[in-house]
Amino acid sequence: MDDKRSAHGVDKQWVVLNELAFLLVNQGKKVPEEVFSRLRTAKNIISYYLLDEHTTFNTLLKANNELSKVQSILFTLCEEDLAKEYMEKLTLAMMDKLDVEFPLDRNLFNAEVKKRRNVHSIRVRLDGELQPEILSNFSEWYGVIFEYSRELEDCIVIEGEENRVKNALKNFATVWRFLRENSTAGKY
Repeated sequence: MDDKRSAHGVDKQWVVLNELAFLLVNQGKKVPEEVFSRLRTAKNIISYYLLDEHTTFNTLLKANNELSKVQSILFTLCEEDLAKEYMEKLTLAMMDKLDVEFPLDRNLFNAEVKKRRNVHSIRVRLDGELQPEILSNFSEWYGVIFEYSRELEDCIVIEGEENRVKNALKNFATVWRFLRENSTAGKY
């Protein structure tokens, strides 16, 4: 992925706030679960934005909104010196001048992402195995994300814009039937 899409520093802000949250926990501060929930949501939105060229800039704004809420909670828990240090890091991150690596999550099937308005997803149980390259090809052909589910074994998740998901599912049904017929005929 050479011409990686830019997240305009929102990804780096996530890294800084995630680091601060865990630092505060290690210091014995009571960091509310809401912080970690919002961090997970923001991470998924940012990953989705970076991986799917069809997502709009507004998607990134939703992640930024989550991070603003995280920031307001975390900075109230900081001592003055720590707040200054992380405010400076956050400023550099906002300007996209901080050298940190966002942990891009390539498996986007997640409850937080699934709840977003334009994203639809469906699970399909497989009776056989497909190579990741095949799923990658399906993703490119149909403009949706085909991934193995993290939550359920032997399930594929198809995720994207509703009409694209329906079209992909219709075409994927042929492969699904083929796997089903061949796995029941040749069990070892």
